[in-house]
Amino acid sequence: MFITIEGIDGCGKSTQSERLASWLEERTGRRTVLTFEPGGYPDGKRLREFILTGGNFSPLAELMLFLADRAEHVAKVIIPALSAGHNVICERWNESTLAYQSGGHKLDISRARQLIAACNFPEPDMKIFLDVDPELAVSRIMLRENRDKFEDEGLGLMRKVCEFYRELARAGELAPIDCGNLDEDEVFSAITEAVAWRFR
Repeated sequence: MFITIEGIDGCGKSTQSERLASWLEERTGRRTVLTFEPGGYPDGKRLREFILTGGNFSPLAELMLFLADRAEHVAKVIIPALSAGHNVICERWNESTLAYQSGGHKLDISRARQLIAACNFPEPDMKIFLDVDPELAVSRIMLRENRDKFEDEGLGLMRKVCEFYRELARAGELAPIDCGNLDEDEVFSAITEAVAWRFR
């Protein structure tokens, strides 16, 4: 099974992805590869740092950098893991690129979709969106010592990105988890309930 976890910065993707990986291994009896974007592959750190801390790229240049990163990620991690029969959980995927570069930075959505489609990346079995209030997410981000340039754009960007994610969810492109005032355990319970439904 290939599952992606989406959401704005500070929504809890890493925490919930780690918990889901352990749960999925126990549920399926198969190894679960936990990975992330950008840079979640051998030698990916330098490109990750360039994308997240580099200069002020145009939205199109940003998208192309993320697609280049994803192509390496697919070749070096995703396809080998799926081909070996492993589960894969990935923090961020195509929808993240749409949400940030089109929703947040206003790249034409049709152009973004065309470029993503041309890459023919694997389609996840399930795409989960952790829907967290942007104000709460930003309050978490501000506690971090080292923030990337997207996080430093603050509440304005996170509101636009969150609303775009919600549009994708309303269109049926993402499975939303309304985190609302739920604590970490309650969010995890909602995620596993949604994933377990796929086994029925």
